[in-house]
Amino acid sequence: MDRIVLVPLANGFEEIEAVSVIDILRRAGIKVLIAGLDREFVVGAHGIEIKTDLLLKDVEENELDMVVLPGGMPGAKHLLESNELKEIVLKLDRNNKRIGAICAAPWVLGEFGVLKDNYTCYPSFETNIKKGSYHKKSQVVSDHNIITANGPASAMEFALEIVKELKGDAIYQEIKNGLLFK
Repeated sequence: MDRIVLVPLANGFEEIEAVSVIDILRRAGIKVLIAGLDREFVVGAHGIEIKTDLLLKDVEENELDMVVLPGGMPGAKHLLESNELKEIVLKLDRNNKRIGAICAAPWVLGEFGVLKDNYTCYPSFETNIKKGSYHKKSQVVSDHNIITANGPASAMEFALEIVKELKGDAIYQEIKNGLLFK
């Protein structure tokens, strides 16, 4: 069965985090849907424009195995302001499906009320998160159905952790080795 992961993009997203996740998941044979919150072309925090596959309003949430939120500012703030995204995230959490967030995006999960007890995020964003235990020294933290990561430098490790969760150790090792990831 093919796995389907939604990566929603809003203007101001962190390009390294979004593209690393999209690329590595696709290398692992995972179908990635890139959805613009409200537009087909989305511009990242550093001026890179990405053409999305669809708009968030057109996502069939029942088909999703996971949603992964890239960080970056003001991208994460725009994700937080999306009621459509909040409904998708809440539904996935209720169904114990996986949710990922990197950099500033764990803040979004905290505001949506789905962040579990243990997480990491971009340093200083933990002050915006009202519950849980911040793991300052961890690049990637998994807790129940939530995977968080601290920033651009951990984007590959974060994406590989998602591959391990969705496709298992063999595919994880194959992709990791192919990327020369240590």
